[in-house]
Order: sequence, then C-alpha cells, then structure tokens
Amino acid sequence: MQQQSKIVRYISEISPKERERFQQFVRSPYFNQHEKTQELLDIILEYIERPNGQMEKEPLFARLFPGEALDEQRLHNVMSYLKKLYHRFLAIQYIDSLPLREQLFTLESAYEVNQFDLLTNRARQLEKSIEQYPYHDGDYHFVNYRFNSLLGFYSGGYVDRSKSDSFQKMLYHLDRYYIVEKLRNCCHLTANMMLFNTRYDFGFMEELLAYVQRHLPSFENDASILLYYTILMTMREENNPEHYERLKLILNTKMNTINADEGYDLYNFASNYCIRQIKMGHSKYQRELFELYQQGLRAELLLNNGLISEWDYKNIITLGCSLKEFAWTEQFIEEYRSKLLASRRENAYNYNLANFYYNRQLYNDALEVLRNVQFTDVFYHLNTTFLQLRIYYDLKDTEAFLGLIETFRIYVIRNRKMTTAEKKSYTNLLRFAKSLAMLKHHADTYPRKVLQEKLAVLHQKIAAADNVINKQWLLEESRKV
Repeated sequence: MQQQSKIVRYISEISPKERERFQQFVRSPYFNQHEKTQELLDIILEYIERPNGQMEKEPLFARLFPGEALDEQRLHNVMSYLKKLYHRFLAIQYIDSLPLREQLFTLESAYEVNQFDLLTNRARQLEKSIEQYPYHDGDYHFVNYRFNSLLGFYSGGYVDRSKSDSFQKMLYHLDRYYIVEKLRNCCHLTANMMLFNTRYDFGFMEELLAYVQRHLPSFENDASILLYYTILMTMREENNPEHYERLKLILNTKMNTINADEGYDLYNFASNYCIRQIKMGHSKYQRELFELYQQGLRAELLLNNGLISEWDYKNIITLGCSLKEFAWTEQFIEEYRSKLLASRRENAYNYNLANFYYNRQLYNDALEVLRNVQFTDVFYHLNTTFLQLRIYYDLKDTEAFLGLIETFRIYVIRNRKMTTAEKKSYTNLLRFAKSLAMLKHHADTYPRKVLQEKLAVLHQKIAAADNVINKQWLLEESRKV
C-alpha cells in the first residue's frame, strides 16, 4: 500500500524520542479523537521494532477491525488520516523550534479575538524575549517587524493614532528582514550559478549592494547582513582578498552573534572561496582551508542536523593527505564515519579510506578497501576507477593498468548519463595516462635524454589540452623523470 509505505517510512526515519512525542500527539483528544488512528500508530510502532518485519494489509485490517471483511478503502482512510496528523505534528514541531514565534502568534491571535488585555500584558514579555535574543538574524527582524506592525495597528485603532513609533520600527525591521533574506538567497543562487552554470534574474540586487555599501557602518550591529554581504562579494570579486579577510574577521570576532545556520554558511562559503583560490594556483590557501575546516569541526558548524556532507568529508580527507597531516586525517576518517548519511556512509568511508591508504603508499591496502565500494552512482564509479589507475601506475603494474584503461574507456563511451563534454574529458585523461604509463613503465628502454624529451613533449600536449579531467595529476607526473 502506497499510503502505508509512506507513513511507515516517515515514522521509521524519526528518532525514538520523536516517535514518542508523535504518539502523545496522536493520543491527545484535542488533536485526535479517532481511536482507530491511535491503534494504527501503535501497530506501526510495534512493526518498526521488528527485524525485517512485513506489514501486510490483510492482517493489519484484521487487527484494526476484528471479525470484519477486508475493506481496502476503509483501511486507506485510517492510513490517510494518520498521515495528515503526522503532517500537522511536523508543523507544530517546527513552530516550537522557531525562537519567539509562539509568543508572537499568541499576541496576533489575541488581537484577532479582541483580547487586548492579554495582548498588552504578553507584549511586555515578548519585548523582553526580543531583547535577550542573541542574534540580529532574519528571525529577529521578522518577529520585530510583525510585532511592531501589530502594536502599531492596535495603538492606532484603540489607543492613540498620533503615535508612530511602532510603525517606524516596523518599517526598519521589515527592511532589515528583506535585506538579510535577499542577500542570503543571492549568495546561495550565485554559488549555484558558479557550480552548475545556471542563470537567475536577481532583480535589483545591484541597487541593494550599492545601498549596503553606502551604509555599511550602520549595519555594524547586524552581523547577518554583514556576513551575507561579505560572502556575496567574495564570489563577485574573487581577486579582491579584502572580502575574505573580512569573513575571517567575522569568524574570529562575531561567531556569538550569528546563529548555527549562518555559521554553517560562513564555513561553507569561506571554504569554497579557498577551494576556488587553490584551483587558480594559489597554494597558500591549502593550509588556510585546512585550518578553516578544523575550526569549523570544533565549532560543529560543518554539521547539518548532526550530519556531515560526504563531499565535505572527502574534501577534508583529500586536503589532509595533500598536507601530509596523516595522523589527524586518519582520526577524522574514523571519528566522522558515523556522522555520514546512513545511505551513503559505507561508500563514502571506503572510498576515502582507500584514498588515504593510497596517499600513505599502502597500495595493497587501498586496493583491498576499494573492493568494498559499490558503484551506486557515476561519481563512485569514476573516482574509484581513477584511484585504481593511479595505484596500478605507481605499482608499475602495466598489464592491470592497461586492462583498466580499456574497461574504463568502454564504460565512459556507453554511459548515457554523461554529457559529450564529460566523456571527452575522461577519454582525454585515459589517452594521456596511457601514453604517460608506457613511457614511465618502459623508461629503461630509452636513453635518459630521449626520455626527458618525450616526457616534455607529452607535458606540453597535456598543458595545451582544454578538456582533461584530473589534468593536474597528469602534469605533475609528466614532469618527473
């Protein structure tokens, strides 16, 4: 049953503590007075605890409606209602997680039902909560905007129309809320454009940036605005290091004034800036990036809902190996293995452990671990194969190397998920790698000067080629004699 599989999957994916809260929610007579829905949830929770348990509709219906003939529509209705309750539970959970919102919604509701004594009484409490809120982020300005809008209309309609202080605050926080959200989204979409070559119409972003630039001192206490403005400028003016230095200043002096999501963005965008600089040949940013990663890990700002992205995991390990920080990197591999998404965990762990062994020149260990990598997608197939090629190359196992070259070439040609340009970049890699290996593995058959000349010619051809994946490795190897 499609409805069943969905609701069972949803409930199985939340934590035991959240399941208990959902059960309390479903049993609450305010939210649900339908006993069969409560019974259904109890059965699902029992089913989830069983190893490899199967929930079939016939026995499920029999437990819910003993002695009655199977009625699929009736069962569907109960399943559907439980799913609607789960949707409502998620919404309430989310509202509870947002700072200040419950107090704000209480005041707005009191205004709607004309309970003005409640409104004025609780308004003082919300003002106190706002003063104690540690961040000037989008939530802070949004709540301030709605709160002052409410006070303004209440005062204008029932107290004193001549007072405009609340309305002025409303406009101020509305502007600040918009600026934060506009800059934040422009940052993410600009990064998307750079990564995927997409295009967006950013409206009057240029005018907004000019406005922020002109009034930069007035945003000194708005760390969120400064943060996203600076991030955006690091992408728009990559050759101006002042923007990155300002990011580092925020990192070192204003971390207690930005929330966890903004901290995650800070480390993400700052690290991406370093990565772009490294790709442009500025090697000093390798150490900069490594220290940035370490700082982000200590602050737990590279985690999203307790999980680390498999790409961050890979980048950190690759960088640690490149800097010969092997002891720290090995500890990181094991410590953060459990923080990878469960469905991607084993592949990410095995591939990166193999890469670590390769960099330690433990080639046989690397090959052994690579056997555990499943080709679940193109990324793991291509990267695992390339790592195997480098291992065979370093071992001077010409037969295995050439065999894998041919197998890999056929895979690339037949792959329908790769673009023509991507296929070309990999076939160029294979062509140059084969030429390189034939020269290096048969170096003894050439006089040293002849070998140098042949490698120099190959190096020039690689350097001149436009579309070559892993070009840097080819260039480095063709320089060695």
